Amino acid sequence: MSEPITLELVGRAVTSQTQTYTHLPFEVPAGIGRIEVSYEYSDQVGSDPHLTNGNTVDIGIFDARGAGFNSPGFRGWSGSARSSFFIARDDATPGYLQGAIQAGTWQICLGLYKIAAQGCDYRVNITLTANESVGARRALPDSPGEMPPLLPLRSTPGRVKPDGWYCGEMHCHTYHSDGDSDPLDVVRKAEALGLDFLAITDHNNLSHLARLNTIKTPLMLIPGLEVTTYKGHWNIWGGNSWIDFRIEDETQMAEAIAEAKWRGYVTSLNHPRPFGPDWVYPTVDDHHCIEVWNGPWALFNDTALEFWESRLRQGKRYTAVGGSDSHFHKREHPAQFAHPTLWIYCPGEPGAPKLLDAIRDGHVAISESPSGARLTLQAGGVMMGDSIPRPANGRLTITVTAARGAGSLLEVVTASGRVHSERVTGDEFSSEIEVDASQTPYVRVQLVNDSEQARLVQALTNPVYLI
Repeated sequence: MSEPITLELVGRAVTSQTQTYTHLPFEVPAGIGRIEVSYEYSDQVGSDPHLTNGNTVDIGIFDARGAGFNSPGFRGWSGSARSSFFIARDDATPGYLQGAIQAGTWQICLGLYKIAAQGCDYRVNITLTANESVGARRALPDSPGEMPPLLPLRSTPGRVKPDGWYCGEMHCHTYHSDGDSDPLDVVRKAEALGLDFLAITDHNNLSHLARLNTIKTPLMLIPGLEVTTYKGHWNIWGGNSWIDFRIEDETQMAEAIAEAKWRGYVTSLNHPRPFGPDWVYPTVDDHHCIEVWNGPWALFNDTALEFWESRLRQGKRYTAVGGSDSHFHKREHPAQFAHPTLWIYCPGEPGAPKLLDAIRDGHVAISESPSGARLTLQAGGVMMGDSIPRPANGRLTITVTAARGAGSLLEVVTASGRVHSERVTGDEFSSEIEVDASQTPYVRVQLVNDSEQARLVQALTNPVYLI
């Protein structure tokens, strides 16, 4: 039996390297069946952006197929959530992909998220264990043939709803990145809440999609991941292949988004607000969606809403979406699963591909929870997300319905701001409202709780657009 090979990679980062990436190559000989990695660094602080005067270093790994931009050699990422991980032929730490251990040059990737003024000393320890020492019965091929199948974009239909509206969660996390629960726990929680669809979007990795592919559920499961860069976060939905997150400039961000869209994925710019983090490159805006509602409304979602609406006023179109961004299911946390809830209109027989098409079309509304107040908007025979010719006299009649919104304030919003408000008088409410649409490129509606303590949005729609 061969003795394990141990390697030590050491280095130092300085503050000018903050929010960049460094790669540490190491050689893997033939016949290795398991790679174990641990790391440590000086003056460690958590990843919370409020924590300063220390270092936060993320970690991931690339195999012998390479570490270039969008390289197929990507095998996993855990950010700063774990201090160790392993990869073997038939198993791996959550966040990493099991499979063949190819001979050749592998690379540790360190993300230098925070590097304090005093600098950061780091040490990476690697243990390579031979096939026979981990129970392998044959030599492994130099290919990733044993990698588990990832959740595909299935066209399997879900349960048909007579009104065509389906509710679900499109932004949440598990312990395959920095959450506390298995994907199975999240699926069962979604089922218990009566959701129709679910996308788990763990940070910068694919292993949660392998786990989801093993789970039987009536939910329409949508493959996704959160591309978590130091310059802003964005979700992709509909694909099960990796998109590079190692973004260090505006050109790379644009290239990564273009690559995701070329592959047919739906993309969403996430939580553009303080500590969201902010979106660093405002001119890079080629997304399908903007996440205007992330977690509790009071946590700077007004800023994200204005980010979206400022672009609507310019005549641009993005589907407004929301998601809880929940990470924790085993303890109390302000970000509660399915708060907010996304509602998608999908007539006929639904399925994950059709739901994504409806998101592209803007046939989407957001409520604060699965049982919270809901809104729909129609005008001239079209619904939210659709376009309508501007009336010759500039006056547009819209029809708004509100469910479970008694006592809330209904507001009509155009490029001129809030142009109409009225109190919702019952849990089944409908109103026809004439709006001055002579100058605005859009009309949308929202429900708010305008109590003395706070002004909180409870539900909102995507716009009807004027052409």
